[in-house]
Amino acid sequence: MNTRECPSCKSPVADNVDMCGTCGWQLNVGIGKGGASIVRPAVRPKMPCVVQIAFTDDRTGSSDQFKIGIPITVEGILTPVVAKAREVKVWFQVHGDLDEGQDMVLLLDGGSPEDAKKAVQTVDYSGGGDAPEHHLDAVEKLLNTVPWIADPKKARGAIVLLATADSKPARSGKSARQIGEEIKTRGILLYLVCEETPQLRELSDAAGGWLFKISNTPDPKEMQQIAAKVAASITIQAGAGATVPLTAP
Repeated sequence: MNTRECPSCKSPVADNVDMCGTCGWQLNVGIGKGGASIVRPAVRPKMPCVVQIAFTDDRTGSSDQFKIGIPITVEGILTPVVAKAREVKVWFQVHGDLDEGQDMVLLLDGGSPEDAKKAVQTVDYSGGGDAPEHHLDAVEKLLNTVPWIADPKKARGAIVLLATADSKPARSGKSARQIGEEIKTRGILLYLVCEETPQLRELSDAAGGWLFKISNTPDPKEMQQIAAKVAASITIQAGAGATVPLTAP
């Protein structure tokens, strides 16, 4: 009986068979009958955890210039997380200038990612006074009102701020550093998609968070990179219950 060599494992294979008995290589398929392995990579199951993501969106008129980029950013963050986590619950809050009567409004309370994508489309970016705004109050509000699940093996939480300009001091009297340190102590991840300012940088650094530049026309490659890091950091930490440092782009 004539034999030939398996192109995959180099084992001798009879001419009258289509599959290598050693490695499973299919010999008579593919371009030029070069073959292909019948071994397929295992499908990774979704992380057995709940991911809690709370957005707060600056609805003042200064954000109007980014009204196209903000929904793209929200979807770009949520989509890869949904692909990895068993369950994703979303809170979506809008905030403005409290001195101008723009109170915080919770548009979505523990809803689905699809609901969040719809909610961000309804935001009217208008009004407010001169910058800065009340971003620290908005972040602190989410920190204290979302029913965060404390066990990192069961769930992982993240706060995402979408904002322009700097922040006014928090009405609680806490500094940006103090709020950031509390976020970090409680094991909640922080992502700031914003214009970099002293207060927001201090908040991000204290929380061990990530700060990305807000854009009306986000670069697709940058969005993919940001989304990948957001998804990876949330799901990896949710599964392991430990901090995994990642470098922001």
